[in-house]
Order: sequence, then C-alpha cells, then structure tokens
Amino acid sequence: MPALSDIDPTHPLAIVTGASSGIGAEIAVDLARDRTVIAIGRDHERLTEVAARAADGTIIPLVLDLSDPTRIETALADLHRVDALVHGAALLPHSTAATATVSLWREMLDVNVVAPAELTRVLLPRLREKRGTVVFIGSGASRRAAAGHVVYGATKHALQALADALRQELEPDGVRVSTVSPGPTATAGALAAEGLTRDEDNRRILPTTVARSVRHVIDAPADTQITEVWVRPRAELR
Repeated sequence: MPALSDIDPTHPLAIVTGASSGIGAEIAVDLARDRTVIAIGRDHERLTEVAARAADGTIIPLVLDLSDPTRIETALADLHRVDALVHGAALLPHSTAATATVSLWREMLDVNVVAPAELTRVLLPRLREKRGTVVFIGSGASRRAAAGHVVYGATKHALQALADALRQELEPDGVRVSTVSPGPTATAGALAAEGLTRDEDNRRILPTTVARSVRHVIDAPADTQITEVWVRPRAELR
C-alpha cells in the first residue's frame, strides 16, 4: 500500500471513517470508482478486505482508533489534498438513562462527536483549498431520540448541531457540509443492536443505498449543496 505522501496529488481524494464494515465500507467502495479513498477503521484485516473489493490502489487502508482523537493529526500529516470527508464511524450500543455509565458516555461522545469534530478541524486547510465536501452520517436519532438509545441519540443530536454550525462557518470558503441520515439499515452492527443476526422482514435499508445517497451529495453540481438527506425505508418500522 502506498504511503499517504505518495498518493497522486492530481487525483480527487476522499476520506471515509468507519470503513471496515457496514455503511462506511460501502461508501468507500462506491467512491473508489472515481476517487482515491483513504479508508479509516480499527481492523486492518477487514479494511484490507474492503480495499480488495475496489480497483487496485484506489482504497488505501488506514488503521486509526478514533476513540483517541490525539492521534488524528499525526496520522494524516502527509496528505496533499482532501476533496471529500465522510464521517461514518459510530458506536451504537443500547443504553438507558439508568444504565449508561460515565465511561460509556465518554467513549461514545469521543467516537461519535469529538473525533468527527477533530478530524474536520485537522483537515480544514485542505478542504478549504479544494472547496470540498464534508458529510456526516446521521440517523433518525439525529432529530428524534428513542428510548433504549439515550447515549446514541444524544451523540447524533450533537453531531447534527456540529454539522449545522460548521456549514455556516465554512460557507465563505465554499466548503459544503451535509448530513445523510439513514433509518434502520441492514448492517451487522445495527442488527446486533436490535438482537438480530439478519434482516428477517426485509424492511431495512441496504448499506449500498446509503452509499448512493452519499455519492449524490458529494457529486452535486458546484452551484449547490444538499444540506440534509433523510433516507427512510419504504415501509416504516414500528
């Protein structure tokens, strides 16, 4: 795999977090059709498997634990450009106000909110230079929190606030900021959070569908920005 400093600086580059599985993996594979993609995750083996699904050299795995935001700047110091940044990494265990511990709150806030904020801050000079696009992967919980997901809902509300404020701050620089918020999605992590191993009733969104929505946002004409996309199943889950 090439070093980050060896990436062709003339070719559009996207960074995707949470790329070792689920929605993040599908976003990385989709964007790699016409971009170089740095796929960030914690599992090297799974990142390598994702990279093997794309043309050789178009996905570059980068093992990085986003629960430690202090490592982000050093890990990405050698990048020449960034055209798109997609924040797909998130933790989503069940939790209630009664059972959520301080350590769970801190861990989920670090991964779901602080890491995207810090990663964006570090990459702002490159995003400004290319008038790039930042995409936050939200959730139905970004607007309506649900019982049993108190910490997750709180972090997704915070992420939505980050996106909305960032959009206003970066408007003079021509950087676009969007939130793509999928409803129930058939990923292993989301199904496990519901105590399921498969999408038994076929009523959940496919991760590839979310990836197509992200591409739609990033490839929007230069005279516009698609600020929010709500991707819901055709048949709403009750």
